Amino acid sequence: MLKIVIIGTGWWGKELAKAGKGLPEIIEILGCCSLSESECAFFQAHFGGKVYDELDEVLSDPDVDAVLLATPHSLHWRQVISAADAGKQVFCEKPLALTAETASQAIEACERNSVVLAVGHNRRFSEAAREMKSLIEQGACGQIIHIDANYSGNASLHYPPDYWRAQRAENPGGAIGPMGLHMVDTLTWISGPIRRLAAICKRQAASNDLDDTTMVMFELDGGITGTLSSLFAAPGSSHLRFYGTGAILEARDNFSELRMLPADPATPETLKKFSQDLTLRAELGAFAEATAGGADYPVRPAEALRNIAVMESIVKSSDAGGIWTDIEV
Repeated sequence: MLKIVIIGTGWWGKELAKAGKGLPEIIEILGCCSLSESECAFFQAHFGGKVYDELDEVLSDPDVDAVLLATPHSLHWRQVISAADAGKQVFCEKPLALTAETASQAIEACERNSVVLAVGHNRRFSEAAREMKSLIEQGACGQIIHIDANYSGNASLHYPPDYWRAQRAENPGGAIGPMGLHMVDTLTWISGPIRRLAAICKRQAASNDLDDTTMVMFELDGGITGTLSSLFAAPGSSHLRFYGTGAILEARDNFSELRMLPADPATPETLKKFSQDLTLRAELGAFAEATAGGADYPVRPAEALRNIAVMESIVKSSDAGGIWTDIEV
């Protein structure tokens, strides 16, 4: 039984708690820690456990095996280091950090203290994404020559000015950190790492200081080209599309549908729908298994680090006028 405390009781902290509560045979929620008394009261009423006043109190509790971090992005790396130094297993919501340097320091701390570091790239656990990866590896699409990805929403239009998510420092590159990074992780998990990219990040409609339009061209190590867009001021949408010589394979509507369009006109198009999204429960189950000495957590720290390097390079390229930028880790 993995005994956890959730740090951060906002929207996503509650989502992680729901997932953890759905695994009563392997996870026990000991409580929560947050700056908001009202959020902590809500959390305790719905998920039980105690309310910890601060992170240090959580880390000094010998009954706590692990922490789940659902805190502002800029805090992640220091909190990971503190938890690792206290001997606690760590699940950190993505992004792991905002720079490759700080992400590296967080990873090093977990390695030094022999604790598991799990990063919440939950689309890896999607049935549609896993089937996508299997079909591509089997050659069902022929040779993949191009990828197109989009993950967008209009949350930036509704953030209160003082909300942490409305701060440029917490979301460099606009929607890349909260949304686009899901596509970066999934497409590179399927087809290999991004080698170089060129990006434009700009604010067009948001009233706060967030970029609401991010567009990226990229090339993978294997030569496949691609485009990625992530908008912060448009209705919610998502797709991940692989263009192959034998077929186009597309996941859409947040990986709830998988469509294949074969090159052979005599072969009909197929559409498969996935009714349940249990990705959060699956990733927490994998985290618990890894802490118990089972299979390694599927998202390797080095992969999470490269995702941060991609995000950092997107901002760097845009700041330099959209120049091609190599991914350096």
